[in-house]
Amino acid sequence: MTIFLCSTQADIFRFLARKIEKKGHTCLLFGDYTSYLKTLSNSKELPDLAILDYTLENHLISKNPYESLCEKKQYMPLIFYNDPCIAEGARLEVWKSIIESTVSRDYAPKDKFYIPTIEELEKILIMVVDFIESREFRPYIKLMQQPEEFPKQMTLDFLEQSFIKKERFSLLDLKDQIKLPDNLYILFKIFYENEGKLLEIEKLLEEYASQKAQISEKSLCVLISQLRSALKKIPTRKFLIKKLPGGYTLESE
Repeated sequence: MTIFLCSTQADIFRFLARKIEKKGHTCLLFGDYTSYLKTLSNSKELPDLAILDYTLENHLISKNPYESLCEKKQYMPLIFYNDPCIAEGARLEVWKSIIESTVSRDYAPKDKFYIPTIEELEKILIMVVDFIESREFRPYIKLMQQPEEFPKQMTLDFLEQSFIKKERFSLLDLKDQIKLPDNLYILFKIFYENEGKLLEIEKLLEEYASQKAQISEKSLCVLISQLRSALKKIPTRKFLIKKLPGGYTLESE
């Protein structure tokens, strides 16, 4: 088979091109869309399969490539290897369905010596799926990366609840409620204003010195221990001061 492979990431897809060629096929790799289109228009025969990068053109304004093939009455199986609209695990079946439903074999030149069957094309499609979904290459392919989980603290529900909690919570009321001494109140205020953030020892010492007085790291650890004990007396909210690598963080429930 003759296969055209066009990608904006040619450095990556040369590995796929080599895999295809090792199976006895001819695979022409293009690094830009213009070269691909020029070669396509100058070719006496269209390739048996075109494998394209979805980002080569703007699909909102460009013409549907399958409609173009139909209008020109040309036979050329074509897929977009990183089509973002295909669900995880469904690429192979979707590609086969697209080829079978949108590309008419009746448009193949009558003198064309060999036209691959869908079963033969499937072998190449499987190679493409295995390549783009591999742990080795997937992280580097455009449109193939899985999005990171959205931070809980950035969700609207979390922000609204945090706002409500903070609106209802008064540090000064807390100080009177559990009889918090000034040194522990200042330390808790620093933690509270940086809730959820990792505060390094140096940062805590610096903030405490600016608001109260200079203390040693050992004294800070003693104050944190005392503050933990004091916070357990709060009946309405639960505050946890956690020690993490590099510092401390305050979390609340």
